[in-house]
Amino acid sequence: MDWASLPAGLLLSISGHLREPEDFVRFRAVCPQWRAAVSHKEHAFFQPWIMASRWLEDEYSENVLFYSLSALKTIKVRVPDMKGKRVAASGSGHLVAIDKDDDLSAVLVNPLSGKTTLLPRLPEFFHDNGAHGWVTGEGVITVVLNNWMSGNMALWYRGGGITMKGWAIVPGRKLRLRMPYYLRMLAAHGDRMEMHLTDLGSNNDDSIMLQQETQKVELLGACSWPGSNELFKATSPYHHEWFSLYRMVEQEEIPVHDIENAIVVQSRDSCTRTYMIPASRDFAALGSRNAFYYLWKQLDVGDSYNALYKKCLASAELTFVKRLPEDWKLSDEWFMPTLKY
Repeated sequence: MDWASLPAGLLLSISGHLREPEDFVRFRAVCPQWRAAVSHKEHAFFQPWIMASRWLEDEYSENVLFYSLSALKTIKVRVPDMKGKRVAASGSGHLVAIDKDDDLSAVLVNPLSGKTTLLPRLPEFFHDNGAHGWVTGEGVITVVLNNWMSGNMALWYRGGGITMKGWAIVPGRKLRLRMPYYLRMLAAHGDRMEMHLTDLGSNNDDSIMLQQETQKVELLGACSWPGSNELFKATSPYHHEWFSLYRMVEQEEIPVHDIENAIVVQSRDSCTRTYMIPASRDFAALGSRNAFYYLWKQLDVGDSYNALYKKCLASAELTFVKRLPEDWKLSDEWFMPTLKY
């Protein structure tokens, strides 16, 4: 039998019955025809997942747990290269893991495809001080790491012909002030970006700029919404009931009340795990367009549980959507699975 000649409709039907991420990856790896028959962006596996916390006994496990709102089930992904490592950063379908016994050794992991890349050794200011950060990009990858003890941040980039053999070090305060500019320079120059930076002037009011910028978070995560190449900002993730969205036009912030058929899923602790995506029929829980979705701990009399909430951009109405599983180890992080590097 010529397996490559099976009708596309049949292949699509078969793929709809796949229940584990590993099976889906194997299905698409059979041949180019099978891969082309099933768009990963349209499959429920590639809708937003919720990432579980890895604190305490399972922090250094080779298993990574996710919860799929489309499948309404917990997904355990075994990643052998994660054993003995803790998650320091996540975003855009990737994890950055730090070795338990060598805290300057880090890897970039795609848990769905299993692809692991050894990152350059971390700068010495991470030793004994911990590391956390975020990953962003779609096809290309940017990793940003920092810690509470240093004023510097470490940047790494791969894509567009650039593979960095070391980390670019920048002052954390300047990166936060001019993040889009610094990330563009990193993508253009890699390790040599510091030679091309235009420094902040000493006469401008940096304190006012910093205060204004920290009240907004940029939507830096992977986006597939047609208008997502524009720069948007949302209000601080720590005050969900005050969510607003702004479009950046030159230096002016224009309030946005309608993002048409898109939704925004926003992690509480990091803007970089915030994603603007098309609303989808695959989600009963995320079916309403033009809205923010976020995770929060619901406190009731004598009870507390993890819950999903929604805020409509047009009406500003705040709505309880659903209660998450009782045993879920919530980390307040959305995760967008991907097969891309």
